[in-house]
Amino acid sequence: MMMSASTFFVESVEAATTDDDRATTTIQTTLKDFERDGKEVSKKLVSSTHWQSDPSYRKMAPKSLVFPGTHDSGAYFLTNTFQPGKQSPVPDWVKSVAKVAKTVGIPIEELVARWAKTQKQTVFEQLRTGARYLDLRCGWQGRGGGGGDKQGTWKIHHALVGVDVSIVLEDVANFLRTFTTEVVIVEMSHFYGDPDERAVEQLASEVLGSLGEFVVPYEKDENGDTFWTKPLEVSVKKNQRVLIAFENFNMYNTTDKYKPFLWPWVLENGYADTDDVATMKEYNYDVVRAFNNNTQTEATNKEKENEEEEEEDATMRLTKLSWILTARAKTVENSIWPLIHNHHPKTIVDLTLKDADRFVFKDFVDLVSKRMNCRFPQVFSVDAWFADSDAGGGVFWKLAKEISARQNSNAFLKHNCAANNKNGSTTTNRLFNPP
Repeated sequence: MMMSASTFFVESVEAATTDDDRATTTIQTTLKDFERDGKEVSKKLVSSTHWQSDPSYRKMAPKSLVFPGTHDSGAYFLTNTFQPGKQSPVPDWVKSVAKVAKTVGIPIEELVARWAKTQKQTVFEQLRTGARYLDLRCGWQGRGGGGGDKQGTWKIHHALVGVDVSIVLEDVANFLRTFTTEVVIVEMSHFYGDPDERAVEQLASEVLGSLGEFVVPYEKDENGDTFWTKPLEVSVKKNQRVLIAFENFNMYNTTDKYKPFLWPWVLENGYADTDDVATMKEYNYDVVRAFNNNTQTEATNKEKENEEEEEEDATMRLTKLSWILTARAKTVENSIWPLIHNHHPKTIVDLTLKDADRFVFKDFVDLVSKRMNCRFPQVFSVDAWFADSDAGGGVFWKLAKEISARQNSNAFLKHNCAANNKNGSTTTNRLFNPP
């Protein structure tokens, strides 16, 4: 298994210790105030490896929880080979920057890798340090030349080809076997490389071969409940601890063939497509506002007996907030000149840590969750996931616990999301675009 302590962001974790201590105190206070059945939640801080074992968290239904995770989770290692296939786009900036890169002697593949490697840890390490959502982009590498009898391979990709999908799946399986209280959402998408039906079914078979014993079924039980509407601990007791959202090719209907073990693509996805943090914040503010509007609409629909199909969709879908920056041509070009512009970020991880790190994210969460009383989407994904540390790391998973506790409290439920009132835009304009 590919794991290395050298991938940890040690200096940033150490520097953040004081701020994390304050975050820990806040979370413990919030959870202490949140009680179920008259029982006080334990004050003991839960480790990143099994933080979902906290009694307050596991008694809530997943539809009202928050699962923190990573963007392009498998892109911690990339080769110099571009992902093949008609649908496999290279970054928009490649053509405009290629000439400059050639002038200074940087191979274009190396430059793409700098801005495509979104993580610094293996998938096992991401899970071990608190991530509970994984974004896996799966690329088909074909069956090789000849008669087509040779079995092809699926690999992780993000513009460039990465590790075998089987390695990542085994990381997930090993984590679930080791930490038996934890539940993980795995999204598998971007099936580039022009796979045929047999290739997609090969991927489905690999997934279920590795994770089948832990699968959350895509179905309602005898009481009409789904994974989303039952307390998390119900699924844990049944060892149903990995939800696999599988991109469904309409021409193949793979998820129907493997029903109920694979979920169709149930995540509402979107991203700001910018490297400007203020623009990204505004985009995600709109995501939160739309999510709260939809939540209120779903609550109204549940009162209508003739809305059965719409109600089922509501219990099977979830929304993801993507806290990510996407490099534009000028940002990449600035990174190429080491002597003239050496203060500019050189990689996507550098850019994230400079402008949109976990503490900037925490400020955003405080705005929409604490100050504006808005429900948070069930999933958020980030680049540059930090290694957790018992000495005081792991802001992301602690925030997920804090948000979940807050938005299930009686005090929270008494008020509507302020993002939907007439003052919401004024507030965010003042915060995101100060004079």
